[in-house]
Amino acid sequence: MEERKKRTEGKTKIIWESSFADAVIIESKDDITAGDGAKRDIIENKGALSTTTTYNCFGLLTKKGVPNHFLHMRDEKTFTAVKLQMIPVELVARRIAFGSYLKRHPGVKEGFRFQRLRREMFLKDDKRHDPLMIWDEDGLDPGSHTPFGAFFLYDAKKPLKEGFIGLLPRSDFLLVPDNYTEVKKLLKILSKTFCVLEEAWREQNVTLVDLKIECGYAPDGTIMVGDVIDNDSWRIWPGGDKSQMKDKQIYRDAPDVAKVMTDLKNNYQWVAEATSHF
Repeated sequence: MEERKKRTEGKTKIIWESSFADAVIIESKDDITAGDGAKRDIIENKGALSTTTTYNCFGLLTKKGVPNHFLHMRDEKTFTAVKLQMIPVELVARRIAFGSYLKRHPGVKEGFRFQRLRREMFLKDDKRHDPLMIWDEDGLDPGSHTPFGAFFLYDAKKPLKEGFIGLLPRSDFLLVPDNYTEVKKLLKILSKTFCVLEEAWREQNVTLVDLKIECGYAPDGTIMVGDVIDNDSWRIWPGGDKSQMKDKQIYRDAPDVAKVMTDLKNNYQWVAEATSHF
């Protein structure tokens, strides 16, 4: 059996080194979390179901010409992927107003359908609880007061007018693109990914409410969709009916998790099967 070296471990995934320098092995765990990890449980076989869903989604993206890091399945819980320099940003596209969007925009009614996608970026920063990032082309360098374009940060759980945190310091850019050309590339990939998956779900009479993805730079500098796309990555409503949701929202909302565990497992099983028809 191949001996693997762990690169990093997150709430729901483990990234392993591969025998190839430009590849990694991604393993999905059986963990389900919410509230920045404050809520955590185990769903039997979730890792396998998540990997199957990811395989189905990335396969569709490849067919549609969306660059992504998926290479091939290894076993039921792992797949091999291009090693990316991940951009520490969560990219979110929304077709329907729901969830935290309503906190930032209290004047918008739940369920409002956006004709044009609403696209948002969130800095992956646990200490600041993943703040919303809004690009300002006229942002000022705090040190020199020179315009250079920058991200302004906002508390993701407060109305925008109340949630301003400050400017993302240049020292914190890390791999965050610091020019709008790169930002536009990310947003274009987000839109294309959402529209491809939205159409695939529409063919099964399922509404894709919103979608979260992550991207990174391949060794040749190409921006690719990375991480995973599974049932933790979206909200989906069969028939457009919120009460029929098949995603993990019922876990976020449940005061007593034990009462929804069977439904949760069935949801992940249903999604793995449904995405096999993509």
